[in-house]
Amino acid sequence: MISKADITGIVLAGGQSRRMGFNKAEASLNGESMLTRMIEKLSALTPNLLLSTGSSTYPNIHWPQIPDEYINCGPLGGIYSAIKASTTPLNIVVSCDMPLISSSLLLQLVGQAMENDAMITVPVDADNQLQLLCAVYHKNILPLIEKQIKQKSLKLKMMASLASVNKVHINIHHPLYSPHTFTNVNTPGTLKTMRELWQKDR
Repeated sequence: MISKADITGIVLAGGQSRRMGFNKAEASLNGESMLTRMIEKLSALTPNLLLSTGSSTYPNIHWPQIPDEYINCGPLGGIYSAIKASTTPLNIVVSCDMPLISSSLLLQLVGQAMENDAMITVPVDADNQLQLLCAVYHKNILPLIEKQIKQKSLKLKMMASLASVNKVHINIHHPLYSPHTFTNVNTPGTLKTMRELWQKDR
């Protein structure tokens, strides 16, 4: 029986944020950075937490920060390095720029992952898209990811096509559905919208 102690929360916070113009992990949402808010959500699920930081550093964050072992490999490189550093079989990986993802949904993903042997437990949104930057990965997937990286095949969808996948459909009929759940904050305009939605939801 897998317990919460067998899960590591991994926050992806190493993106280059070209469209934002500054490190979006540090973008403020109601007085706290998106990174800090995601750390709070994951630390409520598990005592084990890692930050995938790429080439960035966060001096004021005291959780372990994992740089990319393979540079310039996008999210796949960050996922690989953090899961390699993890000491648990299951790892819930969430990008820091999904501020409206709910703790309830993250908890449901963890629960689903505990009940199956899939390498990836991933939500599928209302448009039938796999949300691989908000998914639970089994540590056994590491050799597959490393092989992809060495072959310069860096697309997350390719990884999902090669691994065993447990899909959790979050469509409009799901009790935790929200049209903005998986919205990524990549531009100042999206950040403004997320701030407005954050205030409206509270």
